Amino acid sequence: MRYSFGFPLGNTHYRRRPKATLGIILVNVAIYLLTSYNNFFMQISDYWVNAGGFVPALLGDPTQWYRLLTSMFLHGDIFHIFFNMYFLYIFGRAVEDVLGGSRYLVLYFVSGVVATIFHVTFSFIGGLTSYVIPAVGASGAISGVLGAYLMLYPGTSLTACWIFFIFPACFSLRASLYLIFWFVTQVLYGYARISGSVAVFAHAGGFLAGIVMLPLLVDWGRLKELRFAEYVRSLPYLFLTYPKMRGLSKASKIVLSIVIISIIAGSVYILAALPNLGNIKIMGIQYTYMGTPYRDYAAVQVPNVQSYIADIPLDATRILLSRLNAIDLIYDADKADGNVSLSNAEYEVLIRVGNKVYSVNTAVKYFNGLYDQDGFLKHGEGGLITQVLVIQGNSVRKIDGVEYVFAIDSQTVSLNDVSQYSNIVSLTLATGALIVVLSKDRDLALVGE
Repeated sequence: MRYSFGFPLGNTHYRRRPKATLGIILVNVAIYLLTSYNNFFMQISDYWVNAGGFVPALLGDPTQWYRLLTSMFLHGDIFHIFFNMYFLYIFGRAVEDVLGGSRYLVLYFVSGVVATIFHVTFSFIGGLTSYVIPAVGASGAISGVLGAYLMLYPGTSLTACWIFFIFPACFSLRASLYLIFWFVTQVLYGYARISGSVAVFAHAGGFLAGIVMLPLLVDWGRLKELRFAEYVRSLPYLFLTYPKMRGLSKASKIVLSIVIISIIAGSVYILAALPNLGNIKIMGIQYTYMGTPYRDYAAVQVPNVQSYIADIPLDATRILLSRLNAIDLIYDADKADGNVSLSNAEYEVLIRVGNKVYSVNTAVKYFNGLYDQDGFLKHGEGGLITQVLVIQGNSVRKIDGVEYVFAIDSQTVSLNDVSQYSNIVSLTLATGALIVVLSKDRDLALVGE
């Protein structure tokens, strides 16, 4: 939700207290405070991101499905949770007013789960590392609320504000224009690969899930009553006309249809023509680095293991795996289906920095490892002490006595299977959303465009 078209202020009439929306906000804020207090509440700790974030490559492991839920309640930093909860409060109240608390919660959580599945489906666009970067945030679930709001209130007038330097600039526009523009940008960012670390296809998937779920969850009798009440409320005093049912405008339908069809086309490509992505090794790493506990994930493909390790963003993890791989304890084809035990073994590891090569001393205090049929470490635990290079400008210095105690578990994941299975859900939901947009908009709209 970080990429938005200004800040919406909202302008919708509510008939009852939005208890579910407020409850979700309170729970999210409480969890953010719990998971960020070590960082003075400015950002979540790495431990919680790796423990509860959604990792696309782990979708095929049922023991990791809890992440579908936990990731919805984790937020990266204070701005992430502020904007997410702000959008939820602005749009969620109106959707809950129509659906009621229970049905609203179903829409919210189903949209969040579907959003993560869309994220898995389109992770191939971001390359191998995108399959192991933990995704956090309620954005996917909130996007489902936005999709439902679009179908219910396309003609509602929203006030949106930008801030130029310190001066606010506000204007009014229809909800349909605001939300469709936002949806289009998410898909464009995704296909153009300019979204950075933001899971924009999760936003798009959640948005489509909200559209699909709405006609399944709405109480049609109550919807008719609310539509009539909205119609009466909007009438000029003592001026009666026959209600004219309107949903989305023709232009809005065309734009939405084109963008949804582009998602369907991407899904069809994945089913029919996606190149073989092969297998990857997913490593779950728990370790202490100079007494501080860490938990991280990394993905590599054999045989070029070191090239993937070099791209790991967390320094402490990258150093640990680089040292172990340099002494053939991460991957060695000759160790296939074997095991290794070491005690008090010393090595000299060569590290290249620019055009220079440095040697660093590494001592394995103990190590016990079990290897799979490819010679890749399946389970290993141990402790080592190594030198670390610190680069400052053009100078490089060594720090002695950096100690690790670690446990590593890995599994082999077929990226083709992960992408294909998740894509079936994505393709079905996108097709369903297209049908709802084209045929159900008039039936669902309380305030026509």
